[in-house]
Amino acid sequence: MSHPSATASLDDASRVTPPPPDASSIQGPSVKKQGAAMEPSRTAMRVRFVLASTGISLGCLVFMVFLAVEEYRNFHIAIWGLVSGIFAALTLIVHIQHTRGDRDVWVNRLKAPIIVGFIVQLGSIAAFITYIVLALVEKQTLMPVTGAHHGYYLTAIWVFMTWKWSFALFFFSRSYRKFYITKYVSIP
Repeated sequence: MSHPSATASLDDASRVTPPPPDASSIQGPSVKKQGAAMEPSRTAMRVRFVLASTGISLGCLVFMVFLAVEEYRNFHIAIWGLVSGIFAALTLIVHIQHTRGDRDVWVNRLKAPIIVGFIVQLGSIAAFITYIVLALVEKQTLMPVTGAHHGYYLTAIWVFMTWKWSFALFFFSRSYRKFYITKYVSIP
């Protein structure tokens, strides 16, 4: 005869439920896992603030020098320097909004900087190629930069800076938006 406590413990052991399956086995092979975006460190954010502030300062300085100083007057360089500074300022605004933590409102507003940054970087590539070709066709040197048809190499440099800041605006807006969506928005 079996002991009643022995049968009770066997019954309890047979009732143990297995652990729940992990999420990857439930989703199946057709569902791709979305990569988790990481929060940038405080040091990385400080570096981003400093670089964007430097971009604003240099863009405004180039605008003032190549517009106001008679011996360096060149409207192409001045305008592209100003545009570069504007996109550095927009990038700084995106960084500031990220650190402020207005995630609920800001996640939907990040679509505009993504689109603007993407379009301007495409236009900057076309302008960069145009200025390089113009400089080569006209056999320009780096100096002098004064006059309407001079300074295309230096203008190409500031077009490249505009491309860099528009790409930074696109990249950081997109990465912050991806971070907000993966971390704070629950997708059913």
